[in-house]
Amino acid sequence: MREKIKTDTMESMKRNVWIQRFWKKIRRPLTFLPAVCLACFIFGFSSQSGEESSSLSMQVTEILVRAADQITGAHWEEPEIQEKTEQYNIYVRKAAHMTEYALFAVALYIPLGGCGLRGRRRILMTLLISAAFAAGDEWHQSFVGGRMPSPRDVGIDCAGAGIGTCAAWIFRRKQK
Repeated sequence: MREKIKTDTMESMKRNVWIQRFWKKIRRPLTFLPAVCLACFIFGFSSQSGEESSSLSMQVTEILVRAADQITGAHWEEPEIQEKTEQYNIYVRKAAHMTEYALFAVALYIPLGGCGLRGRRRILMTLLISAAFAAGDEWHQSFVGGRMPSPRDVGIDCAGAGIGTCAAWIFRRKQK
């Protein structure tokens, strides 16, 4: 009986050691999972045709305009709402670009610290990866119907990545 308990304990310890080794090897790559998910999310939006993308952004803009109407109590008529929707659509689209890449940069900044990158190197690597992905994403759009690559969008994406990187850096500094 005692021998059985000893064997079971040894087996349990071996299993725990294996689990610890496995977890130690897989933990660091898993920290990049949020960045990979955001990259897929961004790529998915870029895969939409020009018509689909425009329709979606117009819908979002209209929701925001109607919310502004409700909040301010302006009581705009339907033609005014449509006019404001068309007027502000470009700003909503560009804000979406910046927001996507700000989140992407934060999702990169965090695990890069776990890879041993610190300070300027971590910031630079976050910005370089974000910029490369933004450029690749715009290039990808050249193959999608009704879409065109835009260097200005790459710049807007990089600005968003810069904002996200700064926010992550500031938050990290305050934690220390």
